[in-house]
Amino acid sequence: MWSQDFCDFLRKIRNYQNSVKLLEHPGSAYKIPEIDPASFNINTYMSLFNRLKVDSGKVCCVIGCYDWRSGGPLLYAKDKNFNEDKYVSEIISKEKARIVSIISRKVLEYKRDSLPEEEINKRISIYENTKRSLTPTYALIIYARDPRNRLCNNIIPEDSREGYLQYLFFYQMGEQFALYWHSFYEEKTVLCDRKDVEYFLNYYRENGELFQYEENKIMDLLNTDISPVVELDSSFCKICWYEIFTHAGIYRNIYTIKRAYPFRVKMISSEKIAVISPMFLY
Repeated sequence: MWSQDFCDFLRKIRNYQNSVKLLEHPGSAYKIPEIDPASFNINTYMSLFNRLKVDSGKVCCVIGCYDWRSGGPLLYAKDKNFNEDKYVSEIISKEKARIVSIISRKVLEYKRDSLPEEEINKRISIYENTKRSLTPTYALIIYARDPRNRLCNNIIPEDSREGYLQYLFFYQMGEQFALYWHSFYEEKTVLCDRKDVEYFLNYYRENGELFQYEENKIMDLLNTDISPVVELDSSFCKICWYEIFTHAGIYRNIYTIKRAYPFRVKMISSEKIAVISPMFLY
């Protein structure tokens, strides 16, 4: 029953992650991708992790961290009384002042080197463009990247097998949706049963011109019990499961989670089961 419950949970989360859409703006040279808000709601998403709770006084948030080459979501927590406008203003003002200082110093260096005015203006324009990129999104990404604010560091698992399995999945793969371009190289999820293996086997067979993969080794998993194993002792939870990095390989990984705050996660074993290699570049 535990195994089936785990698989049901993992499949439910993966289905929701796969349903999230990315707005890529292909007709615009200036707009970077963004998460389609109509396809993702942070509260709905977190409700699927029904064995986790967010630290008291915190609010769950999401922001897209994208450029023209890669990207994905950042999930973070902020205090309910967080003054976002003040924080954004302070970050932007501080960064603008830093860039202005750099420009002043560079201008002096270029003039000392007797560079033509046209060349000086060309080089300084790079810093001016950087200054124009200082937006509220830029400031909030800084906030979201702070380890203290990462959502995975602000959630508490139920002290149960289900709680720690949900916690590990969120810690490792909670942001595996709405990926863009190069970020697909790091795409991963958990293989839970025969259905999962069959799905990916079919995917790689249908895209054989795009991937090299060890088909026989993946096929061996069809006759292997790959359901997650979750064990509890007095101090730790140990979880063994099979992870597929869609552009790298399949691994049998074992983790421990400390059954006390701050619930430290540690990988204690990693065995490569099969190699998967892309034959293309994003």
